[in-house]
Amino acid sequence: MKKKIALVVNAVISLVLIGVILSYAGVDDFIKNLESIDLGYLLLAVVFLLFTDLLMIERIKIILYDMGEKLGYFKILWAHFIGMLLADFTPARTGYFATAGVLHYRHKIPSEKAMVSVFGPQIYDFALKVVAGSIAIIYLLMKFIEPEEGWIIILGSVIVAGITLLMILLLFSEKFLKVFSFSKSLPLVGSVYELFGRMQKNSHFIMKRTKELVLIVLIAWVTKAVSWYFVAKSVGITLDTEFPEIFFYFFLQPLVTMLEFLPTPTIAGLGLSEGGSVLVFSLFGIDAGTALVFGLLARFKTTVVHLPAVPESVRAFRFVKNRNNT
Repeated sequence: MKKKIALVVNAVISLVLIGVILSYAGVDDFIKNLESIDLGYLLLAVVFLLFTDLLMIERIKIILYDMGEKLGYFKILWAHFIGMLLADFTPARTGYFATAGVLHYRHKIPSEKAMVSVFGPQIYDFALKVVAGSIAIIYLLMKFIEPEEGWIIILGSVIVAGITLLMILLLFSEKFLKVFSFSKSLPLVGSVYELFGRMQKNSHFIMKRTKELVLIVLIAWVTKAVSWYFVAKSVGITLDTEFPEIFFYFFLQPLVTMLEFLPTPTIAGLGLSEGGSVLVFSLFGIDAGTALVFGLLARFKTTVVHLPAVPESVRAFRFVKNRNNT
C-alpha cells in the first residue's frame, strides 16, 4: 500500500512540474508542435534507440558469459526490456535493477552475478554522463549563464558524480563495505550488505572487461546522441552553433538525463529533465513549447519501445509472487 501511495505522490509531483512548464510554454504552442511532428525522423530516433538497447544487452551478456552463465540472448533482452520499462516509472530510474531480478528469479542466475552484470557496466555509463555533462555545464557557464541560473543541472552533475563514486566503492572496495558491517543483523539492509559482499567476489570480471565495456559505452553514447538528434529534427529544431549541430546532442543527452537519476520524488525525473531541456534550448533560441515537446518525445519514445515487455513483466511478477508464497 505504501508503495502505491508513493507512486501516486511521485506521479502528482511530476505532473505538477510538467504543468508549470506547460503554462510557461503555452498550451497552444505545445499542441501546435505536437501536431507537426515528423514521424519519419521520429522513426529514425527509435531505430537508434534500439541500437542502444542492443549494446546494453551485449554488455550484460559479456559479463554473464565471463562468470560462466551462458544465458540465451533473447532471455537477456526481455530482462533488459523489463528493467528499462520499470525505470521509466521509478524515482532515479532505480527500476532498471529489475533486470537483475528477472535474471535471478526467472533464469536462476545467482543474485550476485545478476547484479554485477547490470551494476558494473552502469558505472562506466554514469562516469561518461558525468564527464560529458560537466563539459556541457562548463560550456554553458562560459557562454550563456551564471552559476545561480543553472544550479539544477550543476546539482545533477554533482549528485550523479557522487552516485558513481559510491557505486565504485561498493563494488570494488572491501574496506568501504566493511563500514556498513553493523547492518548485518538488520532485516533487508543486512541482505543487501551480504549481496554486495558476494558481488565484490565477482567484481574482477568488470575490471577484466574494462576495454570492451568502455568501447560499448562510447558507441552507445553515439547512438543515444543520434537518436536525440532525430527527435529534435522531428519537431523542427535546427540550431545555429559554432560546431556541427549533431555534436550538441552528444552533450545535451547526458546533461539532461542526469536529472532523471536524482533521488527526487518524481517519476524518473519527469518534469525535471524536461525543464532542463527547456532551459538549455532557450539559450539557443528555441521556444519553450518546442523544447517541451522534444523533452517528452525523448522520454516517452523509450517507454513506447519497451512496452512489448509488459506481458513478460506480468509473468515475472507472478512468478516471483508465487515463489515467495511457497
